[in-house]
Amino acid sequence: MCVPAAALLLLQGCLVPQSVEPITTRPHTIPHVDVTKLPNFLLQPIIPLDPQGPADLLQNPPCHCKLVLGLFAVIADDPTVDVDVRIFVDYDVNIPRPPGPVTTVHLRGGFDSSVTTRSLELPDFDSSLLGGDGVHVVELVIGEAAGFASDTVFPPHRAMLPDFESSTFKFVVQVAHDQKRQSCGDSPPPPSPAQVKSCP
Repeated sequence: MCVPAAALLLLQGCLVPQSVEPITTRPHTIPHVDVTKLPNFLLQPIIPLDPQGPADLLQNPPCHCKLVLGLFAVIADDPTVDVDVRIFVDYDVNIPRPPGPVTTVHLRGGFDSSVTTRSLELPDFDSSLLGGDGVHVVELVIGEAAGFASDTVFPPHRAMLPDFESSTFKFVVQVAHDQKRQSCGDSPPPPSPAQVKSCP
């Protein structure tokens, strides 16, 4: 018995019923700084920065000192997700429109590795980036890149979508001139091991 070609086409086009039950997935990870691998100077209550001495101003171009914090280790249990690290200086929700992050570092995930620790390189912090003399709070807000809400959601620039969470790592820097030094790079050693003289 011959089957019409049209019938064959209809049979080939039939769909097998599919399950519509939701797929159970593991919860979103909360990336965070591995505090067991921090240098000792970051464990101090305040990191001092002597930004510049009188002799530094006489150089051409002028020299200055900055904090070079090195690499941080960020743990994200899911190696496939992209992680964003938003860096804020003196963030204040009482300001009608708090300033956005100084910078955002994007740590890309992938399916080619099972490593859950990623290296984070922070920018160098000098007096201008920190906002001049005084005490400044630096915050790293760390979360899955896909989990950050719109910048208009409270708290601005750092709110997360439902089912996502972020972690925060803070440190405090005090920018103050040392009147005893002609240069911020003079001996005795600088006030912090992270302080480095730069003469661009």
